[in-house]
Amino acid sequence: MRTLCLLVSLVLLAACDPVQLPADVRLPDGAVYEGDIEDNLFHGHGSLTWPGGRHYEGEFQNGLMAGEGRLESRNGCVQEGHFVNGVLNGEGTYTCQDASYQGQFKDGELIKGSVTYLDDNSYQGEFRDFQPHGKGLWVTASAEQFEGTFADGYMVKGTYRNEEGYHYQGEFDFFTFEGKGELTRPDGVVIHASFENGHAEGPGTRTRPSDEGKPVVEKGFFVQGDYYPSEKAWRQRKQQQAAAMEARLYTESSRLQSVLSSLAPQRPGVRDVYLLVVGGDGTEAVFAREVDWVAERLGSVFDLKRRHVRLINGGSDELPLATRTSVQESLKALDALLDPEEDLLLVHFVSHGARNGDLLLDDKSLKLNNLAVTDGKQWLNGLSARHQWLIVSACYSGKWVEGLASPERVVFSSAAADRTSFGCGDDSERTWFSKALYGEVMAAGINDPQAWFEAANEKVSLMEKEQGIEGDAHSQPQKAVGEQFLRWWQADKTALMVPERR
Repeated sequence: MRTLCLLVSLVLLAACDPVQLPADVRLPDGAVYEGDIEDNLFHGHGSLTWPGGRHYEGEFQNGLMAGEGRLESRNGCVQEGHFVNGVLNGEGTYTCQDASYQGQFKDGELIKGSVTYLDDNSYQGEFRDFQPHGKGLWVTASAEQFEGTFADGYMVKGTYRNEEGYHYQGEFDFFTFEGKGELTRPDGVVIHASFENGHAEGPGTRTRPSDEGKPVVEKGFFVQGDYYPSEKAWRQRKQQQAAAMEARLYTESSRLQSVLSSLAPQRPGVRDVYLLVVGGDGTEAVFAREVDWVAERLGSVFDLKRRHVRLINGGSDELPLATRTSVQESLKALDALLDPEEDLLLVHFVSHGARNGDLLLDDKSLKLNNLAVTDGKQWLNGLSARHQWLIVSACYSGKWVEGLASPERVVFSSAAADRTSFGCGDDSERTWFSKALYGEVMAAGINDPQAWFEAANEKVSLMEKEQGIEGDAHSQPQKAVGEQFLRWWQADKTALMVPERR
């Protein structure tokens, strides 16, 4: 978890030690005082304004800022509350840049209180040097709670819980499970082990519920949170997976070529649709499920028999892997078959997305390079197919809209370039954007890309509202509909040819 560590500098009076100032309208350092004077000293209500822009307004006693007041520094940071000898003491607030502090101050330092950051993270508890230090509670914008002991701004020991039902108690490092701890999962499984980088590692125990009602305690060995009966069992499983992957690598090329060679050629006079569906991240089963579902749904409105390719990671060995090579080769194969002027190339990508727009390609035991926006732009621009329709369901997928928009292309994305999208976990049957896009609104709106997108966007907004997702957390799906594409698409409806039922 990212935390904000503020190096806070409280700007006080020019002198380090309290000095009783004479009653003079303009001070030697250029500061100007306006207000009450008693016995030739600032006393009562008044204000001090320095040449650099610092300004104090409030109470004075015997020439010093003392009592209730407000001090604003030249950089806009504001201290407000009870002052003693020129610094906050007692109840007060301090607001500076991206954080707002409130609580009990001593000699200008916040001792106990709360802070709220602009990213909606918050902390309540003890402080040192304006950082969480001691006992406290940190709550993230997504309602994750860290409660326990903090040191220099970070959680070191305590408890964690989130809205999904995960609960952890133990040691931390930089807000990550690190050291001895106990993790309780939503399914009731409890893990006792040592944790590294947030995952159980090494010897430990797994306690799981049973149908008989009595918990089952199992000793075992953990690797990145996964349970094995023993270290030997893990090593055997690792060897089996490596052997299976090695065998698959030697057959992957023929598997892909088998799929590509079975594709049907285009039909003159018919607007054929050629489809490529790619599920990138094999560590989450939702993406493989979505690949099959999207192909099925589009097959209900387009004649896709022998005119579609599915690439998935983490699924069965029946379909080719989703790699940069297989994606590029599939695009070339489809492009070679279709009529550049007459047919449509339709592409659907689904995966986890990075902030730079990269789509994650991961087959668990095989390290793969991700698919970048620049890859997609270069490959699609290099095809002869004039009419292209690209749909990307991933976090930060608005980067693809920004990078690939063109007059003869339609690009839909599930999120803005700076937003995440939803439904990408194993608890979902499919991503929310795809669920909305290929759901009931598809058949009625596919002839009009703009209307189809707006109907899906409305569905997504409703789903997010029902889950309490508001404000800056909205995914904000994006679109770019090329004018030339739209004129071509709406001029002829022969693409909507569903295969005959047998």
